[in-house]
Amino acid sequence: MKHLFFGLQARERYMALAALAVAAFLWSTSAWGRTRDGWSGLQSLESEAATQVAWIDKQAEIKAAADAAVKGLDAGRGYDATRLVEEALSAAKDAGLNPTTESPKTQKSGKFAVHSLQLSCRRADLASVVRFYQAISPRAPYIAVNALSLQADRGTSGTVTMVVTLSSLELITPVK
Repeated sequence: MKHLFFGLQARERYMALAALAVAAFLWSTSAWGRTRDGWSGLQSLESEAATQVAWIDKQAEIKAAADAAVKGLDAGRGYDATRLVEEALSAAKDAGLNPTTESPKTQKSGKFAVHSLQLSCRRADLASVVRFYQAISPRAPYIAVNALSLQADRGTSGTVTMVVTLSSLELITPVK
């Protein structure tokens, strides 16, 4: 290799050294980027591990709080998916709204089932929206308003389109 290098003319030697320097520079910047990414990944993993350790350390406290909260719930007062739709439609009709709904979605976990329902009303006045919210509020914690969005109707002044997501809590097995 040495014989080949010294067999080149001076100008070719300088060009070969320049090409080698550029290649070394590119390799070192790439290696630095990989090292930096690895270091930041390691730091984020350490941070996440510390967060998980903190939650694990609070496990007994969280379990005690959850048990105390569950004891305040009645097994018969929860709303299944059908009853959620019935209550939501009833509250909307009482408020003077003309709602449309999607089919409720259910997530089950342990002793509980959480049912979610999306209800929308077009051309609703704000007073009716407030009456609907006031009709749903007393049913807490068994029915909750997760999201409520209002959008002004363009053609009709003083009316809005309301889209609300309601969730109901159902206690599947009684608390001991």
